[in-house]
Amino acid sequence: MDLNKILCQLFIEPTNGNQLGPKEWAVIILVLRQQQLLARFSYRWRNEGIFNLLPDYTKHHFRNAEILAEKQHRQVAFEATELIHFLSGLHITPIFLKGAAYALTNNLGLGLGRTFSDIDILVPKESIELVEQKLKIFGYFGEPLTSYDENYYRSWTHEVPPLRHHARGTIIDIHHNLIPPVSGRAPDMKVFMRHIVKTAEGFCTLDLSAMTLHSIIHLFINEDFKNAFRDLTDLHLLFEDFSDDDWRKLVELSIETGFTLELILATRYCHLLLTTNIPSLVFNELEKYKPAKLRMLLLDFIFMRTLVPKHPLTGSPSQKVAVFFAFVRGHFLKMPFHILLGHLTMKSFFWLRDALFGKHQFSPKRPG
Repeated sequence: MDLNKILCQLFIEPTNGNQLGPKEWAVIILVLRQQQLLARFSYRWRNEGIFNLLPDYTKHHFRNAEILAEKQHRQVAFEATELIHFLSGLHITPIFLKGAAYALTNNLGLGLGRTFSDIDILVPKESIELVEQKLKIFGYFGEPLTSYDENYYRSWTHEVPPLRHHARGTIIDIHHNLIPPVSGRAPDMKVFMRHIVKTAEGFCTLDLSAMTLHSIIHLFINEDFKNAFRDLTDLHLLFEDFSDDDWRKLVELSIETGFTLELILATRYCHLLLTTNIPSLVFNELEKYKPAKLRMLLLDFIFMRTLVPKHPLTGSPSQKVAVFFAFVRGHFLKMPFHILLGHLTMKSFFWLRDALFGKHQFSPKRPG
């Protein structure tokens, strides 16, 4: 059986779950758990009114996933309120991104069952180190890093090293841009600052068009596709809420910021894999930005295999090749060749050193 096709069909039409047997359910639960999608799929079955028709042993897994997702949503609201309070003395309002933003906007279609591993915030570049120092006062500390990795974060990326709360374990990623400036494609953040909205609870996020474009950028200018299927379902649910005006704003924003290719890829693969309804006007508007046919064929080979779940039970040799190409492509998009070559050389040296002498000999130690 083509399990990836079954999973896409289950997302498109949840009532197809009634046709699955015990062996298929056992595999589906394993894959959805790895993809952080158990709770999202569970709520889709509830919304269709068929949750109670599912086998009892599957409902047990889905209920547990729902409990964990609900707990995380309560926790992120608490953490976001704390962050706003901590940074108010600096007169800085954090803008919440990605999974945290989905939860805080109370968009039931998107946020329901969506889980995430950290809280991403956006702050002005000139204030990022001040924000980092402020949060350290309140118990957020960086994980031990080598001096090379520390310099890599601060010199080449769009964020500082993640901070973890000493007691609660909450991880905060502090960004000053949406992608690394060294890539040469980092947008002028003044453009995105025109798209800030505030929820009724006082949390600042990007508006629907900018939030969606950021989600697209994060998915397609990347080298890590572990959760790509989850992120693709994010885009589908975002697109579901679009009006004609939202589509117009998204296309205009992608043109203004130089991410038309990424929007083409997002709409194309959402439509092909999840049958997302994309207005023909959008495809027509983006037609002149479409890559050459040969390049499009290569992109199709990569993303039609990379954006579906990747699990030992669902994988194939061609998927492994596609994931490798996506990995290489992501690195080239984020770094100029000469910087990437130096980075890979250093990482290879560290890997060989640790393999020969033991990683513990060189791992940075926590202070105290």
